[in-house]
Order: sequence, then structure tokens, then C-alpha cells
Amino acid sequence: MKSALSDLYQEELLAYASAVEQFSRLQKPTGTGTAVSRSCGSRVTVDLMLLEDVVSDIGLDVDACALGSASSAIVAEKAVGKTLDEISRLGQSIWCMLRDDGAVPTGDWKNFKFLAPAKILENRHQSICLIFDAIKKAGSIL
Repeated sequence: MKSALSDLYQEELLAYASAVEQFSRLQKPTGTGTAVSRSCGSRVTVDLMLLEDVVSDIGLDVDACALGSASSAIVAEKAVGKTLDEISRLGQSIWCMLRDDGAVPTGDWKNFKFLAPAKILENRHQSICLIFDAIKKAGSIL
């Protein structure tokens, strides 16, 4: 298990966890959503600017573990220009990656490979996926 954890907490993942701070809250978002993990108390708040259902800007306030923070930063880094449906499908694939040994996403979402070793940490899966729940809530105002 020690080697699996050292595979998880690598420099790239920790860099993403720190990078979440660059996505500050938006002044006048189209929608805002917050998701909280029942298991660990991690919290992710997302502000979205939407043009129809396409993300034109994203802001975050993340109070989560390194895994939840990194996941949030990976999504925020590539969310602009994506539809809410695309992001929702990504969330489903991340759940599948974590719980059902599904494939690691490719393309814009390839950096989720840094979270693939978290499969062994079931108590952190919800924290990793909080960003998707918060985006869904922020987008549901339309």
C-alpha cells in the first residue's frame, strides 16, 4: 500500500492541488453551486459564467484535501469552452475510473491519470468528484 500511496501523492498531483487557488471566485456568475463531502467535510464551491450551456468562465473556492483540490483544478483548467453535458460525462467517467476500474480519460482530461491511484482510497472518491456535483448545481439555474 505504501508504494500505491507514493504513486498517488506525486509532484504533479500536489502542484494541481496548489494551483486551485488561481481560480478565484467570479464577481457576477451565471450560477453558483456548492458540494460537500459527507465522509470528510471537503467543500467545493463553483461559480460559472455560461453562454447557453457552454462554460465561458469558472471560479472556485475549494476547502478540500489534496485529491479534491487537484481534481477541481484539473477540471477548471480545461472547463472553458466545454458544455455542461461534456463535464457531466467526464464526472461519470471519473466515477467509473475510481470504482469500476474504468479507463483514465484522454485528451483535455488526461491529467486525471494523477488521480487514478486513488482507486484504493474509497473514502476519497466523493472528494475527488465534488467538483462535478458543484458544477451540476451551478448549471441547474438555467
